[in-house]
Amino acid sequence: MSSSNVATGFSKGSEGRLPKEYAFPFLIAAKAAVLNPPNWAGENGWWQKQGNRWLESMSLKLNIPLDSLPSNPTPLDVSHFAHAIPSPEHHATVLALLSACLLPSATASKSDKPGSAPLGYTPASRALLWCALSLLQIPHEHLLSAEDHVSQGLYAELKNAEIKAQSEAARKEHEEGWGGKWGRLAATVGGVIIGGVAIGMTGGLAAPALLPLLPFLTAGSAPIVLGTLFGLTGGGLAGLRVNKRWAGVDVFDFVQIVGGGEGNDPGSVAQKKDAGTVEKPQAPSLVATIVIPGLLIEKETEAIDGLRTCVDLFSSPRRDTFILNHSPQEMLSAGKTLHNWVMNKLLGKVKGKIKGEIIKRAALSTVYGVVALPMSIYQTTGMVVDNEWIRACDRSKKAGRLLAEVLQKKVQGERPVTLIGVSLGALVLFEALTTLAETSTPEAAPLVDCAIFISLPASPSDAEWKQVRSAVARRVVNAYCTTDLILAGVGRLHEVLGGGGWSEMAGLRPLKREGVDDLDLSDAIDGHFELNPKIKEVLKAVHVSD
Repeated sequence: MSSSNVATGFSKGSEGRLPKEYAFPFLIAAKAAVLNPPNWAGENGWWQKQGNRWLESMSLKLNIPLDSLPSNPTPLDVSHFAHAIPSPEHHATVLALLSACLLPSATASKSDKPGSAPLGYTPASRALLWCALSLLQIPHEHLLSAEDHVSQGLYAELKNAEIKAQSEAARKEHEEGWGGKWGRLAATVGGVIIGGVAIGMTGGLAAPALLPLLPFLTAGSAPIVLGTLFGLTGGGLAGLRVNKRWAGVDVFDFVQIVGGGEGNDPGSVAQKKDAGTVEKPQAPSLVATIVIPGLLIEKETEAIDGLRTCVDLFSSPRRDTFILNHSPQEMLSAGKTLHNWVMNKLLGKVKGKIKGEIIKRAALSTVYGVVALPMSIYQTTGMVVDNEWIRACDRSKKAGRLLAEVLQKKVQGERPVTLIGVSLGALVLFEALTTLAETSTPEAAPLVDCAIFISLPASPSDAEWKQVRSAVARRVVNAYCTTDLILAGVGRLHEVLGGGGWSEMAGLRPLKREGVDDLDLSDAIDGHFELNPKIKEVLKAVHVSD
C-alpha cells in the first residue's frame, strides 16, 4: 500500500477510523484555526501556508472533502460543536487525530513505498492541532497523554519489527551453525536479549487508532522513523559532542535526564531506579525539552544536579528532556565574579534603610538603591566584572548559534521541541532563535514548539522579538523577576561604561508584547542567585508542560 493510499484510507477501516460525526466538527475547528490565527501570527506567513497544507492533508486522511466544510468558520461557529464529541470519547478521538498528523502528507506520490516518506510531527502541526482542540474545548491533557501513548506504541512496534527481522536472519544462520554477530543474540521466552538488555515482544499496538501507521513500522522503515521522527540517528542529542572546529566553545553537549531511545545517556536519571538497579529502556517521546542553564556559583555541575531533581515535572506525561551543557568553566567563573562583586562591592556600599531591605531578602527599592549608587563605584570596581560578563555572554551567543545549527539539522528529530533558557542560557536561546529566523524564509515552518526565557540578561529590540516570535510555533514566555540584583547591577554597569540602560532588561520587567506571555517570578525567587537552587519552583511557575 502506498503512503497515499494509507493516508486517504485513514477513515475507511473498521478499526482505527474516526467516525464522521467526530471528524467533521474537528475539520471545521481546524479550518477556523487556520483562518483565524493568533494575533501574533499576522506577520508570520508560515501559519497560513502550513495551515492550509495541514488542513488539506487532514481532510484527505479523514476522508472528508474540504468543499463540504463551511467557507469561513469562526471560533464562535466552532463553539456550537463543542459538545459534538462527548467527553468520554475525547481521548480516543485525540489519539486518532494525532495518528493522522503523524502520517506522511496525503499528497505523497502514489509510487512511494511504505517507509519512503517518514512519519513526522512538526511544531507547526502540533500548534495547529492544539489550537483546533482548544476551539472544540477538548482539554489539552488528552493530547499530552496521546503523545505519550503513541510514542510508546510506535517504538514498541519498531523494535518488534527489528527483532522479528533479526530473529529470522538468526534462524537462517543457525541452519549453518551459530556464530558471528548472531552469536550474541539469544531467543528467550517472550523476548530477545540484545546487548544484555531483555526486550519483550509486543502483541501489537494497544490502540486501534494507531493501525494506519502499521505499514510504516517495518524492519526496513525502522531506521528512517527512528532517525527522522525521534532523532536517534548517530545517538541523537545525547550522542552529540562539540567539534573542535567550533572555535570559542570548548564544551557543548546534551545530558539526558528523562526519556528513552537508543542514544540516551547511560547515566541519565531515566535509566536509574535505585542505586544499582537499571530500569527497562524507555521509548523516546513524540515531544522533547531542552533546558539551557546559565551562570553557576558553586561548581560546574551545579545546574545539572539541580535539574535532576525536576525529573517528575517532565515525567507525567513523560517527555525526553535534555540539558544543554555548554562552557561550564566560563559560566562558573563569571558567576563567582558577579556574586562577589554584588555582595562585596555594591551591597557593601548600601546604607541604612535599603540595606535593611536587602537583609529581608529584597524588594524593588533594593534594586533601585543598587543602581542609584554613585557612578564612581561602578567605574572603579566594574572593569574586571564587565570583562568577565562580556566573555560569558560571547560564549553564550556562540553556543546559541551552534544550537541553531543542531535544530536546523534536526538532530532532535522531526518532533516538537520546547526550549527553556535560564540566566545566560536564556541568551543562548535568544541567539539560537534569532539565528533560525535570519536563516529561514518568512513562510518557513518553525522548528521550535515553545520558548521559555527565564531571567533573560538582554534588552532586545522590537525587531529582534519579532524574529523570536516567528521562529516559535506556540508559546513564547518571558519570565522575569523585579528584584534581580544581578541583572540590575550588570545593566547599570553597562550603562555607566557606555552600554544600554538597565531598566530595559527583559529579565527585570514585563515586555507587554504581542505573542509573548509575561510571567512574574518574584513570588518564586528573590533574585538571580536563587535560579539554580530553586529551579524546580521556577519550572513549575512557567508551566513547562503547557
